[in-house]
Amino acid sequence: MRGLYSIAIVALLALGVTSPALATSSLSFEGEGYWIDMEIGHDVAPVVSTVRFHRPGDRTWVTVVRRDLTVETFDTQRRILVMHYRGSQGPDAVDPFTLSVHGEQAILGTSGRKIASRFNWEM
Repeated sequence: MRGLYSIAIVALLALGVTSPALATSSLSFEGEGYWIDMEIGHDVAPVVSTVRFHRPGDRTWVTVVRRDLTVETFDTQRRILVMHYRGSQGPDAVDPFTLSVHGEQAILGTSGRKIASRFNWEM
């Protein structure tokens, strides 16, 4: 029995050493009551994996549907992020939006408004 336990431990350790670590961090936008929270996955390069959206007056966050989200540019070295969401229907509907970040300046375009805010790249 002890031998099987030892083999299982060695196998788990070997699996951990050979599997790539997929760390996550987050970035967010906040301006005039709008919040966008982005979960960032790290593999070969950082990628936007999950996006949650909150409008002024909303009680909860809405996770946007990934297939309706287009990340045009995500360059953490040059500090550029451009993403578009085409919108959704239903009780948790999110209007189409575009988030454009260049350096420390961010602009959220949604519902005919442009909301400017600072953006922090600390992940």
